[in-house]
This record gives sequence, structure tokens and C-alpha cells, in this order.
Amino acid sequence: MINDDGRIESVTGPSEHPVRAQNVIDAGGKMLFPGFVDAHVHMRDPGAPQKENFMSGTKAAACAGITTVMCMPNTNPPVTDLNGVAAAKKAGNGNSYVDYCIQAGLNKNNINNVEALWRSGVSSFEVFLSDAPKEDLLEIEDYLEVARAVESVGGILGVYTGSQKLLERRLATLRETRGPEVGFHELSKARAPFDEALGITAVSEICKHTRVKTVLRQTCTVRGFEIARSAKQQDPSLPLAIEVTPHHLHLTNRLIEQFQGFAYMIPPLRGVEDCDAAIAAIADKTVDFIGSDHAPHEVGAKTAADPWAVPGGVPGLDTIVPAVLDLAAKELISYADVARVLCERPAVLFGIADRKGFLSPGTDGDVVLVDPQETREICSTDIRSKAGRSPFEGYSLCGRVVLSLLRGDVLSESGSLVAVDPKGDFLARGRDDWKN
Repeated sequence: MINDDGRIESVTGPSEHPVRAQNVIDAGGKMLFPGFVDAHVHMRDPGAPQKENFMSGTKAAACAGITTVMCMPNTNPPVTDLNGVAAAKKAGNGNSYVDYCIQAGLNKNNINNVEALWRSGVSSFEVFLSDAPKEDLLEIEDYLEVARAVESVGGILGVYTGSQKLLERRLATLRETRGPEVGFHELSKARAPFDEALGITAVSEICKHTRVKTVLRQTCTVRGFEIARSAKQQDPSLPLAIEVTPHHLHLTNRLIEQFQGFAYMIPPLRGVEDCDAAIAAIADKTVDFIGSDHAPHEVGAKTAADPWAVPGGVPGLDTIVPAVLDLAAKELISYADVARVLCERPAVLFGIADRKGFLSPGTDGDVVLVDPQETREICSTDIRSKAGRSPFEGYSLCGRVVLSLLRGDVLSESGSLVAVDPKGDFLARGRDDWKN
């Protein structure tokens, strides 16, 4: 039962007494989930609305059953100070079909903004050890200083790991030897699994040293999962959370030849063994949540003649939910795992579990109905993001969202937007719970 304030009033099982309600939805034969939470979305708004904006991006989210998105800070202006927070809110207010959170960016130049940013309600601080503009990159020594500052306010660090120096050496060699003839396979291989292992080792050790709440973003290699699993097992109270992306669960580097720039992403597509390791890490609860890393670009940019000019990133809002449901349909993970990685854990870790991620009295009436047996082939017409094309194109995935509600109001039905007006709100971070 959802009340007039859009909150769940009661949750009951079958009863001989009919529920008195203004509107009743028959969910017979369907699975019921809380609204899905995507904790890793590049909305591109403000700054690059031609790639995506709140209206288009959250429409894709709504149609996929995602009722909360957490927006990354690499916008223009970037979310590195209070002006950036205000600009992000201005872009989202009145333009978002789903509720949204804001994540802040940190580097060695804005470390003094940590306290003010945290008080503003941002969900996390995002940092990069590789593959970012020079001004945003952190050496390990700088990262340690940032970690201490974030821990001092009780904040959360989202970390893209790797080794920038090793990457730069490989890219320099490619520029010298291959020049404009370089292939996307080669650009992808330059982001070696060894770099992720090196970065995760360093970040895990700093997490142990500082006890800062840490999210390892986009973990995607066999060795990366092994190191993260070992760190969590050795210290069960370690505040370390692991994210994977849907494309690193299904797609392999074999697709690069077929899709070229449309399958070029950072970190890159890996091998079959890496996908298997990611799925196993969900099943054994090493992985805490799945984020789409929705990173849309214009079609023209992804088809540029010069491979060096092609940006990394693919859309993910349209495909994250069926990609995860498909694993459960194949019994590689459980449907309880689906609820854990797409609803519960992101809500708990990022401090919005009082409203999102659960179907319990007092939480928002964000409800999703899923047909677990409907199989659909992903095609370009299913991609509502402005990006237009996904490397999931041609994949048959089992499990489809047939209805989604935001605070009791119907958002989408059978993959089509029903909501007339965008009624999404900004969600400030509340209390988090980092118990593993």
C-alpha cells in the first residue's frame, strides 16, 4: 500500500480481506522489486547536452525501471565545489524523470572543499589514478592525502584504479609505432589487467591504513577480483565496496572488431575468463553493486576517422537491468542477488536506504514489476539515450521490466514512458551503513 505522500504504508502478503485502495495493480505472474538504483551515471549535464541531458538520460532510466541515478562529477562546470553542485542541481531540477544524487570530484587542488561538499549532500567523492585529464589525476601520495581528508568527514571515496605512468608509456609506444593506424584492440590492451591489480592493491592498503570508506569502481579482471576478495576476507570490517559494470559481465573483447568505436570503453572489454570471474564475484558477494557507467557520446564522435580522437564510453542505462536479470534467469546468480546489487547495497552504501532500495514501510513507493521469462533482443531502437547505439545490440537477454513506479506514480510501462512531467527530486545523502 502506497499512501498519498508516495511512501509505502504497509507491505502485506495474500489476505482474504481485500485491500482498500484507489488504484490496484495486478502483479500476478511477475516479480516485484524496489526501484533500481544506478550508482554510476555520466549524465553529461550541464556542459554537453548534445551527448545527454537530464531529460533524455532519466527517460532511459525510467523506462528501464531505474528510479534513482547517481550522477558523476565530470560535467562543465565540474562538481568540484559548491558552484558545481548548484549547477548540477539547476540542470536536474524540473528535468529529471527519476530521483537523482550528485557525486563530487576530488583532486589535489580542491582538497580544501571536502567538508563543504560533504555538507551539501553529495553522495561520494570520485578520484582517478589513471585515464583522466591531467588536472584530475592523483599519484598515490596525493591519493593518501585525499583519503585522509575524506575519512575525516566520514565521506566515501569512489576510485578508478590503474597506473597512469604505465599507461602513458604503452600509449607513447603505440603512437610511435602505429600512429593513426592504431586499432581499438591495441588501445584497449594498453589498459592492462596488471594495472588494475596494482591500483587495487594500493587502494586496498590505503583503505586499511586510513579506514576511509572506499568503492573500487569498474572492477573487471580476474586478478582484480582476487585481490579485492582477499582484502575483504582478511579484514571483514574493512570499509571496501566493489562495483562492476553490466558490460563487463556479458561482453568480451571479441566484440571490438565488430563494433569498433562503439565497443571502446575505459576500462576496456576483457576476456571470457574475466566475465566469469565478475559473475562469480557477484554470487559469492565479493561484488557489492552493479553500476552502469552510463557514458554516452555522439555517434559522430564514436565513428571519428582518427582512433585517437574516439572517446571511451558506452550507454548503460537502457541495458543494465536486463543484463543482470539475464544472469539470474540462467541461474548464474540468484534473484536475491539482483535485489542486492541493483537495489539494496547501493542504497545502503550511499546513504539513501531510508527512502530507496527496499520495499518497507516508510520508504518511497518506488516499485518495479519484472517478467523474468520474457526474452528480447536488444536493438538500436531500444536505446533511449542520445548515444543511440550499444555494444549489447543483437544480444538476447531474459527478463524485462513491465512496469515501474516512482513514489506511487506510474513511470513506465512495457518499456515506454508513461509519466508526462519529470518529477524527480535531488536526494541528499543521509546515513550510510558500511557493514559487509
